[in-house]
Formats: sequence, C-alpha cells, structure tokens
Amino acid sequence: MAPEHAADQPPVRLIASDLDGTVLGCDFRFRPRTVAAITAARDAGIHVVFVTGRPMRWLDPLHEQLDDVGVVICSNGAVIYDPGAERVLEASLFDVSEALPVMADVAREFPDSLFAAETLERVYTDHGWSRTDRMEIRHITEAPVRESLAPGTEVVKLLAKLDGADPNRYFEHVREIVAGRLSVTHSVAAAPLVEMGQRGLTKARTLEHFAAEHGISHREVMAFGDMPNDLEMLTWAERGYAMADGHPHVVATVGRTAPAFAEDGVAQVIEAYLEHEHTAPVAREGRHV
Repeated sequence: MAPEHAADQPPVRLIASDLDGTVLGCDFRFRPRTVAAITAARDAGIHVVFVTGRPMRWLDPLHEQLDDVGVVICSNGAVIYDPGAERVLEASLFDVSEALPVMADVAREFPDSLFAAETLERVYTDHGWSRTDRMEIRHITEAPVRESLAPGTEVVKLLAKLDGADPNRYFEHVREIVAGRLSVTHSVAAAPLVEMGQRGLTKARTLEHFAAEHGISHREVMAFGDMPNDLEMLTWAERGYAMADGHPHVVATVGRTAPAFAEDGVAQVIEAYLEHEHTAPVAREGRHV
C-alpha cells in the first residue's frame, strides 16, 4: 500500500488519531500492529497525539497499553491533558448559564430527555442515566442536572440522550434547538446521544492550536477518525483519513479512506508512509489508500 506523493508536499510531522473505532476496539484494546506502527512513527520523530471525545477519566486503556501516551486532546477538544503528570494543560469551558437554557429548550421539545454535564472535577447526571463499562464514575452527583449545577460552574461537556429515539433524528432535532449556542456533535452511531461543548469548539480547532504551538501546519498533519465528531479534524489535516468502516457521511465527505479497524487500517497507512519516506522523495498521495 504505497501512497502517492507530490514533490512540494512536506513530510508528516504530526499524526492525530481518534481512539474508539479507529485505534481502539470494542474491548478498548489496541491491536499489536497499531502499537508497533505508533511506536515506529514516534521513533521517526513524528509527534503522535490522540484526539478523542473521551473525558480524562476514560484514558486508562492508554496507560495500560502504551509506554508513552503523550499529551491527549480530550472531550472533543475541550481539554488538553497530560496523563503522565495528571495535569490539565488547557481547557475550553462554558458557563452553566449557557447550558441551562439549552437543557430547558431540549426538555421542552423532548420531555423524556436525560442530561449529563461534565466538569473538570465532577460528573452530574440525571437519575436514570445508565452506567456502562466505559462510564466508570468516581466523582458523580446523581440528581436533576438542571438543579445540581451551581451558578458559576464551568462545564466541559453537556450531554443529552433520549432512550429509544432514532439517533440521527434526535441529533438533528437537538442541533436545531441549540441553534449555534453551543457546539453540537455525536460520536456513537447507534446511540441517541448528543454531545455539546463550548461554542465553536471542535477537535480540529484544538488540534490546530496544538500543532501551531509546535510550529506544525495542517499540511504536515496526518489524521484518522471514524465519526462525525472527527469530521472537522479530518478535513483540516492535509492527510485526513476516514476509517473505511466509519460513519457513512464521514467517509463520503472526507473521500480519503484507511482500511477498517479490524484490518489494522491506521497501522497500514502509517507503515506505508514510513516505508515510502525511506525509499522515495515525498510526493502527493492519492485520495484513497
């Protein structure tokens, strides 16, 4: 799988990858070939940063499987986190006063909606917000969210869900209700779950800021993802790859694809790039691998 290159295209200096469905499977495990490819990229002097919708508390699978996790961009770009130091480097938050009217409007249209709000210190969930293996909770307040958030609380992410609803229809309706007051996205195809962050926030916005701090332009970035919350990142990066088994809209919009997760898609692309860099001048890659 040798990519094509253009002579004027700079080499990759940063690889940005989503986690779930891209390099992590349903068991939250990396495939060995992926770990080897990430290690090889870092050994070649390429920055590797994970850009995920997961909050900080869901990064344990990285610690368990990687010697060097590096800095992680979490919560759809809201938090830049150093897991090794357990330190928040930057955070893009919004005031509870922006969240409350959004929750009221969504609840007015969909009375059975449940809400959760993540802050840097705690998680607030309505009664009935189901727990999963992903959502192991240590610091949680389970009570009506609209009553639990104190004035002045700064929110990382607001979530709304409506059990039994069609995921795409619920997402589109909530996006219309929010009407640009917050950023709106979703990352779980089969779940009627909507994720909201600071107005204008995307993975791409934070990644661009992170890259610029390292003197890296979008033309020097390779990115991987599979869901709508990855879309801006994949179209911003010069070499953005949608996973072949990802969300159909993302695959169609990005155009350039990596093989499916089960086929070690990310590893295949990285391996091909590294091999080509050692055997030929850099040139423009085609739209598909």
